[in-house]
Amino acid sequence: MKKAVIFATVVLFVFGITACKGGGGGKYADVKEVLEKYVTANEKFVTALDNIKSADDVVAALNALTVTTKELAPKMKEIDTKYPEMKDLQNPPAELKPLMDRVNAVMGKMMTGMEKIMAYASDPKVQEAQTKYQEAQAAIK
Repeated sequence: MKKAVIFATVVLFVFGITACKGGGGGKYADVKEVLEKYVTANEKFVTALDNIKSADDVVAALNALTVTTKELAPKMKEIDTKYPEMKDLQNPPAELKPLMDRVNAVMGKMMTGMEKIMAYASDPKVQEAQTKYQEAQAAIK
């Protein structure tokens, strides 16, 4: 169960990054703005996970990320349609490289953070927050 939840969260995170990938300035200015907000939200999430001490802390961290994800989902979908060439995570445009470096760093930290959540996975409030987050991520598709 623990590995499945971690895997699902990472997959959703990667999908979210794929959906909003883009560059900075010029052709990809709109993409860079959305990606910056999304990466920043995930960085804050990872920081919050580093400091969890209760199920309520987990819920607060997940809810904050869910709010940002819901806000950005329509823009991510639009960008995914507008820039189909952005699906290649391995070769982003040069303008996007600094953001993609942040994505890679936060993904590694997210795995560790998600393991911390597992201590609270049986809490109904945490389960509800995880469900809402997953629904927000699904809205990106």
